Amino acid sequence: MISIEVAVQAAREFANQLYAEGELKQLRVEEIETNQDESRWLITLGWVEPDVRQLGGFAGLANSKLEPLPRVYKLFTINAKTGVVESMKMRD
Repeated sequence: MISIEVAVQAAREFANQLYAEGELKQLRVEEIETNQDESRWLITLGWVEPDVRQLGGFAGLANSKLEPLPRVYKLFTINAKTGVVESMKMRD
């Protein structure tokens, strides 16, 4: 079985290959687990969406409030023997 570090690195590299440079802001590991028979690593990565939305006024005004940057969560399935990413799914 590959190590946790190798599985996480495979998920990160896969994500970085799919998205444009700079699109994965504040990329971090959110969850790590194996499936029941330990044949797959399940790695959840999260990052900030690039858009910032304004609420409660206009940008630059004292009473304006910024909404927190929305995070995206993706679940990566990694083959525990080969280290190959088998799937990537949206995660709530």
